Amino acid sequence: MTTPLTGNEIRQKFIEFFRDKHNSTEVASSSLVPDNPTVLLTTAGMLQFLPYYLGLEKPPFDPARAVSCQKCARAGGKDSDIENVGRTPRHHTFFEMLGNFAFGDYYKKEVIPWSWDFVTNYLKLDPSRLWITIFETDDEAFDIWTKDVGVAPERVLRKGKKDNFWGPPGATGSCGPCSEIHYDLGEHLKCSDDCSIATCECDRWVEIWNLVFTELFQDEEGNQSPLEKKNVDTGMGLERITMVVQGKDSTFETDLLKPILDKVSEMSKVPYKQDKKSDISLRIITDHARCVSFMINDGVTPGNEGRSYVLRMIMRRALRHGKLLGLELPFLSEIVDTVISLYKGQYPDLEKNAEKIKATIKQEEERFKITLDRGYKLLEDLMQASKVIDGENAFKLYDTFGFPLELTVEIAAEKGVSVDVDGYKEEMQKQKEKAKAAAHKISLTDDLVYVDVENKFGSTNFVGYDKTASEGKIIAIIEAGDFIDIMLDKTPFYAESGGQVGDTGIIEGKEFKAEVLNTFKVNKLFVHRVQMINGEAKVGDEVCSQIDVEKRKEITIHHSNAHLIQAALRKVLGEEVHQAGSFVEDNRTRFDFTFPRAMTKDEVQEVEDIINNWVCEDIAQNTEVMNIEMAKKSGAMALFGEKYDDDVRVVKFGNISSELCGGTHAASTGQIRLVKIVSESAVAAGTRRIEAVCGKTALKLLSDKANIIDKMTQSFKCPVSELGERIMKLAVDNKNLQIEIENLKAEQAKNKFQSFVSKAQDINGGKLFISEVEAFPANLVKLGSEMLSAKLGEAIVVLASVDEDKITFVVKVDDSFVKKGINAGQIVSKLAQATGGKGGGRPQFAQGAGKDKTNLRTVLEEVEKEIKQSV
Repeated sequence: MTTPLTGNEIRQKFIEFFRDKHNSTEVASSSLVPDNPTVLLTTAGMLQFLPYYLGLEKPPFDPARAVSCQKCARAGGKDSDIENVGRTPRHHTFFEMLGNFAFGDYYKKEVIPWSWDFVTNYLKLDPSRLWITIFETDDEAFDIWTKDVGVAPERVLRKGKKDNFWGPPGATGSCGPCSEIHYDLGEHLKCSDDCSIATCECDRWVEIWNLVFTELFQDEEGNQSPLEKKNVDTGMGLERITMVVQGKDSTFETDLLKPILDKVSEMSKVPYKQDKKSDISLRIITDHARCVSFMINDGVTPGNEGRSYVLRMIMRRALRHGKLLGLELPFLSEIVDTVISLYKGQYPDLEKNAEKIKATIKQEEERFKITLDRGYKLLEDLMQASKVIDGENAFKLYDTFGFPLELTVEIAAEKGVSVDVDGYKEEMQKQKEKAKAAAHKISLTDDLVYVDVENKFGSTNFVGYDKTASEGKIIAIIEAGDFIDIMLDKTPFYAESGGQVGDTGIIEGKEFKAEVLNTFKVNKLFVHRVQMINGEAKVGDEVCSQIDVEKRKEITIHHSNAHLIQAALRKVLGEEVHQAGSFVEDNRTRFDFTFPRAMTKDEVQEVEDIINNWVCEDIAQNTEVMNIEMAKKSGAMALFGEKYDDDVRVVKFGNISSELCGGTHAASTGQIRLVKIVSESAVAAGTRRIEAVCGKTALKLLSDKANIIDKMTQSFKCPVSELGERIMKLAVDNKNLQIEIENLKAEQAKNKFQSFVSKAQDINGGKLFISEVEAFPANLVKLGSEMLSAKLGEAIVVLASVDEDKITFVVKVDDSFVKKGINAGQIVSKLAQATGGKGGGRPQFAQGAGKDKTNLRTVLEEVEKEIKQSV
């Protein structure tokens, strides 16, 4: 009986299969911290290739196909199923995803037979245990699987959109059908007598490979149209395929994870597979130890926000399960060496960062150790007292004792107790609202200090609806880093709220003068964040407060503009439009609203025209203070989810707009002067955003545009009516000239590379040309390498094209030298690493890029010497 492949061998076989047999460029795993601010963690192999799929960048390899083994983490957000980790045979917070990708290159006809070839001939899986699922209408895939590959039609199952259709990732985007390869682990895992892959999702059936074919684009209305270029994105979880190949029922029993599990078992003196409850804890610690090691290695540190919170939550979950096994903290850091010994071959930076990883984990363990027992005691008391832990106590467990909500929910569920998650979120929101003011743009202080001030002196008397200046008295002063927060008994300064920015201006006393940089609120206390101009302010000082009047005017008209935008939108698009948020300052209005599709250009123009007609009519604004219920009965619109006082301000513009609003407004629509909508775009599914300007900003915008048009008409020596046609002609001419330039460059490169033929060196078995060459575009360097290889015959060509801030490497190796151990991918990798870049490829051909020319000559000489020694 042959020894089954190891996880490392499977990883390598997959890379070699696509790199060497199917001409794909090997691309190293990207970090778990994605180069994408909208994504918490890297969750899929395709993430680093997203710019190529979206057409934002051109793939830097030819042909446009790649292969990778990507580090992935799914432990936060909608993709997370952390609650299943340790409780099922194959869920993980960290995993490796094998993937092959094509960007407008090969498609179903090629990759489906390749995938079958790999799993049956390279991994030696039994075809009689393999099943295929396809999208219900994908007849093309069905024919390829049954006719080209030869899978029996009854083993190819058609499934719906939920199972076999990918995307789009948001409201719009690329999408397409999937083909999945499943493996039958055996009847001993069947869930019932009629257990079937057609109906079951039990542990017997495991999806080992998902082939995604992105061939459609879905617009905001759900319409799908064919993409110009069809793409392939596949994913095979290394842990799952290793489980299948090694004949295991659980990924935790493979050689990728079993040594870690054995270490945890040894440390805790708790054997595996003797108790179901302790087995869960052993698996959770095993998985989480690996995940946190990789996350810290990639630069994540424990914290309370984003991916830092995810890391802390995973660590504390592992620590809690260690306590269940009788382990005393710290213990998790002691498992790191086992993780590193398993993975350092593929990820050598783990060994380099070993001490940092262990120190970070140990520090977090020491921190949690302080509060763990007290928090546990409170949680036990709460669970004995009630079957529901309220939001306030769940938040206290988090805020005071460091128990992440997920941990509280998990522990409670084990005792049949539920947690008021919505109540927890409300408590969290309250804290955020308090912190928002204190953290406002410039500095951060303890919001409880402000609350103490309000408790002592009461709310601020705001007189800014009617006055731009007033006298008052300083009731409190708080240091805020490089700034000072001044609180007054009375102020004309509007504090940021309701989407309107806070006022700026001057506060002046007999002994000082201060510039107000911003005004914000903590509850009903107005806080003026100031920078001292001269002197020193003291509590009790009588002061004169003066807002920046011109800035307030512009803020005011932009706020009134927001009300007119909503009224006009409802007139054009219908009564289903509702405000979803807004932000107004002195130079723009941002208005978010509910609507299921993008507005047409005509609709946007109609909204703008309606508003400007109202501006011309100079409709008076009227504000009334009334009871909230009376205000709603009057038809005044309120922002959904907003909390209002018992008495509210209702702002009306004639009979066109009536809204509950605490902001400042123009006396009439005429003061707005002019409105110009700058953009209309999507914010999220079902939510749109309009950006608009008015008053001085709008006039300047149109004036600037007019000046640009005047300059262009002068340059083209034509009237405005002919300008568009002239620009189009210029664009066409420019494109044609670019083509001519590219052709000339190609001819120049061809002549240059022709001259290199005579400079090639004789080596054992053929020719070698290795040299720096002048700056050429990457495609021409590749063309030159191919031409040189064709001229030289059995040859090795190593080119380094040097530009001012970039080095392009191209290496081409004849098959006769590949058989002697010369590998183009390895040569490029060495050159790129030595010059601060990256690159790779196949043994016959590879390319890459570098940045630092300092070591270029030295590393070229090293490569030349190594080649000559090898042949």
